[in-house]
Amino acid sequence: MESNKVGFKTKEPSDYIDQLTWLRGIAAFFVIVSHTVRATEVKYGSNDEISNFLLMSLLDLGSFGVVLFFVLSGCTLYISSSDKVRHKEIITFYIKRFFRIWPAFVVSLVLYIGFSFIFSALYINPQGHWVEKQFLSQASIYDVFSYLSFTFNITGPGGLFNNAYWSLPVEFQYYIIFPVIVASLRYGVLGPVVIGVSLFLFPRLGFFDFDNNIVFTLAFSFCGGVLVGYIYKKTKFRIKSFTGIIILAILVGIVSAITNSYIVLPDIPVVSGKWNWYGGIAIITVFVALVTKINLYNSIEMFLKHYGTISYSTYLYHNIFIAIAVLFIIHFEIYDSSLRLFITFFFTLIASYFCAIASYMYIEKPSIELGRSIIKKYNNLG
Repeated sequence: MESNKVGFKTKEPSDYIDQLTWLRGIAAFFVIVSHTVRATEVKYGSNDEISNFLLMSLLDLGSFGVVLFFVLSGCTLYISSSDKVRHKEIITFYIKRFFRIWPAFVVSLVLYIGFSFIFSALYINPQGHWVEKQFLSQASIYDVFSYLSFTFNITGPGGLFNNAYWSLPVEFQYYIIFPVIVASLRYGVLGPVVIGVSLFLFPRLGFFDFDNNIVFTLAFSFCGGVLVGYIYKKTKFRIKSFTGIIILAILVGIVSAITNSYIVLPDIPVVSGKWNWYGGIAIITVFVALVTKINLYNSIEMFLKHYGTISYSTYLYHNIFIAIAVLFIIHFEIYDSSLRLFITFFFTLIASYFCAIASYMYIEKPSIELGRSIIKKYNNLG
């Protein structure tokens, strides 16, 4: 058992890979930066100055961060669980994933619903800004059920309660098809490629038309993650630390240039669009990180691993703290663009960090242990 800086203990399995964990933390950080920018690039009052800080713009990579999550999920699941789903342990795989994702999500959903009453009471002069819809939209019992069942990306409506929730049903639906992707590897790398491309084309060919078709159009990123994990386990290809860090820095720079329109993307039929480029670059990023034994200062590496460990709860809760910061700058009439951005970003970063620690310790970890206990009883019955 290894004790980390905040006092809780984590047991690292034999297939644990440090750089994938801290890469997950970096992805969560990108999402926080992006949502902070969305919240402060608008005026809530006539005297507000709109923030436009270059460094934040360069790190406004939230969409890339989410796709990176999908690739990381496919990769880590293959490395940790591919043998299990091959050996007919599919039920235990689904139990484990359910208790890893759903309980923490439900607790956060209850808190977001409760917070929406506070936000609606304190928010002044709704104007349709990014931060508003998730807290001000009316939701029915049916809507709550569609969120609890992770089907709202199919049935709609999206953007309720917490607009970062949109990726959760998508990822959970990828878990459902994960055994199929693993089985397709009997045909080598062609299997996941065919599945990813087929799902990408389904809505374009009129086979499906969900409320949100991202589950199809970004499936190639999850399949690509599985493929990266497969290649990693099958080959001994590795990159030196310095080379890997330089490549990763270049990849992030390319994503930033695309996001900020410094690079004009080619107009290619079917595959045009930033999301597709983000997916391709995310696959390369995870591959480079995976095959590089990156050497960092111990303190930096420990923090990145820790931040990656709590990244799920960070992702779940950061929008509450952005909304609190918005209410603060409105009610205290803070107009200066730099100060608005500073307060919103650092309050969100720090508050979501400590909230995520509590969520991980008291919700995520007990839920994971409960899942393991159920799996143990299920195996004993078998």
